[in-house]
Amino acid sequence: MSEIIRILMADQDVAFQKSLQEYLELEDDLRCVGRLRNAEGIMEKISTAKPHILLLEVLLPPRGGMAVLKKIRQSWNAGELPVILISGSESEAILRQAAESGANYYLLKPFKPGILVERIRQLLGNTASSARLEYDSKVVKEICIRHFDLMGIPPHYKGYRYLLEGIWLACIHPHWLNAVTRKLYPGIGQRFNTSGAQVERAMRYALDVTWERGNIEQLYAFFPYEIAESKGKPTNSAFIAKMAGLVSLELSS
Repeated sequence: MSEIIRILMADQDVAFQKSLQEYLELEDDLRCVGRLRNAEGIMEKISTAKPHILLLEVLLPPRGGMAVLKKIRQSWNAGELPVILISGSESEAILRQAAESGANYYLLKPFKPGILVERIRQLLGNTASSARLEYDSKVVKEICIRHFDLMGIPPHYKGYRYLLEGIWLACIHPHWLNAVTRKLYPGIGQRFNTSGAQVERAMRYALDVTWERGNIEQLYAFFPYEIAESKGKPTNSAFIAKMAGLVSLELSS
């Protein structure tokens, strides 16, 4: 991104927010557009300040960052508003809950601010060397295959391979989730010598079959909000965004 990256912070530690803002704004393209000590007014702040990324404390008062994140994901998906969860303690339960709630990344205090800057740029598609991308492709797909097996996605379907590729591309270029028909589907299609429309149809078919014949308990565990009765099955982009967030969390743990 050539534009200024707008960052919104939500953390009850005022001193932490202040020092972090001072560090971030040493970068020419990073700006803090707000610092919140609790969840009050956070949805309105997101709408008015239009941040590119949110730094969200797990223990944010009054109900915790997870509850806030679940509410945010009802209006903005992981590509529209990446969220980095920040916590003072680490556990498998917190990591799993963060993935289920729709976090893009998870950082454990204390951390070096430079690491945060790197993660922000990665999530917004600002960095990546070709050598790293090749490594990431293998690791990302191994993680996805493990979860796909649990969900019951048929591995012999073309959509299975397209979903693997799409999740990897979404990890590298999160902003592509905002332009799936213009960037993500054609990007996958180029790698398999097919059209974006065929990619979209094959993904949809693989997911439809999975929701009919797959492991329902695992699907509800991974996608508790995306498959609510009022919403039906998740869209291709919602599935890919959720999986990309889960992969990012696993790689950061």
